[in-house]
Amino acid sequence: MPLIPKETIDLLRFIVSVPFFVYASYSDLKERLISTWVWFFLGMFAVAFSIMQFPSIESIIALAPSVIIFYEWFFEWDHRWVSYVFYAISAALFIYSLQFINSVYPLTVMFLMILIVRVLHKTKIIRGRADARALMTVAILQPLYPSFLGFPIFKPPYIHIVEITFPFMFLVLLYSAIASLFYLLFILIRNIARGDRGFPEMFIGYRIPIEEVDKQHVWLMERVVNGEHVLYVHPRDHTPEDLEKLKEIGRNKVWVQPKIPFIVYITAGLIMAYLIGNFL
Repeated sequence: MPLIPKETIDLLRFIVSVPFFVYASYSDLKERLISTWVWFFLGMFAVAFSIMQFPSIESIIALAPSVIIFYEWFFEWDHRWVSYVFYAISAALFIYSLQFINSVYPLTVMFLMILIVRVLHKTKIIRGRADARALMTVAILQPLYPSFLGFPIFKPPYIHIVEITFPFMFLVLLYSAIASLFYLLFILIRNIARGDRGFPEMFIGYRIPIEEVDKQHVWLMERVVNGEHVLYVHPRDHTPEDLEKLKEIGRNKVWVQPKIPFIVYITAGLIMAYLIGNFL
């Protein structure tokens, strides 16, 4: 049993983690860069909170594989075999901890979540390393669903089953997707209010003066290709020549897509998961 009530630990998790995620979002929006130290130090807090909640020797052994996989990624080894050694140690500890699975199952699920994120990053489904580290941090931070000061609002009736089948990290991802949809809805409403119409561009982007394109973090959705005006739903980086060609055909305002880092949506998803909970 933890020496500190779980509700208190969950409140500390919320209070500590949100500023880290907000700072990471701000840094990525402004600088397009997140210091690895953000996740390094938040990971230390997350590990400490998990030890506070699961203070037994068996739990610490079960937690160790997740900690190894998480922190191994922060180091650039001169020899690749060093990583394989850590992977082997982590796997051995995980297999050994399975004998205590009845009491340490949240930490077992945590390890599986971290492995899933590493695989998703390796296969480039999750492209940003910072995004992957953020999700891994969430997995270590909150092995069970939180409960503090009357939050979250929605709590599943069979929470012990949900915590295994739909861990908190998945809930954060779900809310991240919902947050991105809300942002697209905001873009749509703003376009309608401004009278900027067009399908499908009004659903995924907005118009700005062409002189502002290089001053903002946006993808240019328009091009002039072989003398024809073309709209790109999945735009790529543009060149000064692309802008000049658009000016030549009289385009003073152009459609763009904002470059919103995924960590912004993860941050929104984390806050929503803590406060709203699982409504499914």
